[in-house]
Amino acid sequence: EWLNEVLRFDPQQLPTPVCDRYQQWRTGLNATSASLVFPAAYLNSPASMYGHTFLRLDPPATPGSPRSPLLSYAINYAANGNEAEGLAFAIKGLTGLYEGQFTNSPYYLRIRDYNDLENRDIWEYDLNLSQPEMNRLLAHAWELGPTRFDYFFFDENCSYHLLALLDAARPGLNLTDGFTWKAIPIDTVRAVTNTPGLLKATHYRASNSTELRYRSDLIGPQRTALAKQVALGALPPGELAQAEPDPAMRARMLEVAERYMAYDATQRALGDTYVQGQRMRFLSARASLPSGQAVEVPPPSVPPQDGHGTSRVDILTGQRNGRALVQLNARPAYHDLLDPEGGFQRGSAIQFFRLELTRAESGSLQLEKLTPVDIVSLSPYDGLIAARSWRVRFGLTRSWAKPGSDPVRQRELAAEINGGPGWATELLDNQTLLGYAFMDNQIWLDPALPKQKLAAGSGIATGLIWDATPTWRIQAELYGKVFLDHQPKEAGARLDQRLQLNRSVNLVLQCQWKRRQAQGTQRECLGGFQKYW
Repeated sequence: EWLNEVLRFDPQQLPTPVCDRYQQWRTGLNATSASLVFPAAYLNSPASMYGHTFLRLDPPATPGSPRSPLLSYAINYAANGNEAEGLAFAIKGLTGLYEGQFTNSPYYLRIRDYNDLENRDIWEYDLNLSQPEMNRLLAHAWELGPTRFDYFFFDENCSYHLLALLDAARPGLNLTDGFTWKAIPIDTVRAVTNTPGLLKATHYRASNSTELRYRSDLIGPQRTALAKQVALGALPPGELAQAEPDPAMRARMLEVAERYMAYDATQRALGDTYVQGQRMRFLSARASLPSGQAVEVPPPSVPPQDGHGTSRVDILTGQRNGRALVQLNARPAYHDLLDPEGGFQRGSAIQFFRLELTRAESGSLQLEKLTPVDIVSLSPYDGLIAARSWRVRFGLTRSWAKPGSDPVRQRELAAEINGGPGWATELLDNQTLLGYAFMDNQIWLDPALPKQKLAAGSGIATGLIWDATPTWRIQAELYGKVFLDHQPKEAGARLDQRLQLNRSVNLVLQCQWKRRQAQGTQRECLGGFQKYW
């Protein structure tokens, strides 16, 4: 088709080829428009921590028959790998040892996977493509069908190859030109939404858990507790009237019970026959009550494409143990707990390859920390949805100074692995104060240790994250650890503050104090600014 556009073949000398399989595929899709779909981040899956993107192909709307997106088809690019391989999965994905391939499937199956099973909110971006551009997109997707690519999590991933597909559909877009070293899904979404004339409309599809929490907020905690009892079979639907005389409110409570059963079924892998039977009981009871007003979950005030940039650099200055210090930090991806929350999942933090460099007084610039992976998941417990909080971090960090040496300059690099399960809860109804506690396990190899150089221990870390104003965020944390084999005990505290000046710049102040037995106390306070892009 492209050669014919350029060279104008004579059909008498070079007849147009006919591919029956391709025509059957095109007829089955019946696609005249496309949407870029972005399921938000899912921390429990290594392949989906940054989110995911794929294309939805929509048939034309006909008079008297509104178009249903659920009946559309989706084009997806993904690695042919097994997440159950754990660390090997991550290593293969980083080094291109998996094959990537395009596939297509019904859109409702994608909704089931992302919205229902993984409880991920979905954003749909309708694209402004002409019919010739749709033809090129589909023709190129077809010829890529049997092709295998080396899959790289950070750059040549699902999002990068979809941009290449759009570049083929509309030559001149050059969407892939801006992604050389990394292609984070939300950055590729921004590339699409920021391209003039490419975006027609945006739609939000709330996940099961988001809808359930929203409905729960509408009826309040006491009625939610009763609805949960109904869902779990502890309270028959017919007896709900004894606790709640208002028919309209009972209807809402039965809707929560039905939604909770649908959510719980995915968490506990309940049998379909049992689940559908229970849901029908609740819906039958609901049908006998007034219809009421339909519940529609409002989209977040800040869509993903309007959040902060995923790369960040920090320039800080201050003191450590009374000595002047300058610190430079760089983070290619992605988001931490005090970054502006708009457009990101509350309580989640994912940072990869964070680099910290310091220069003390007249000393030289040195590596302070290198953290390849730092992930935190704070899922507040609300009595309705099973919440799991956890965190993990590993990398290199400057150790404490040995006794008698310079406490600022003469410090060796140590390797550490830190993490554990935790618990979190919202302490205020307006979700401006989040409390948490973690089991703080640690293993580290440290040349500064007085005895064995390898230490392992555990403790407790507890903290608060407070949104003092819409642009001012504060985090305070205390921790204490005890190590095996008579290694030194450790305790510490830190206080971090960030003031958002605009979408791209923060002012920051961070202070910490920590003490390790036999190695003294370290105090540090730094301030400066952060720049996103």
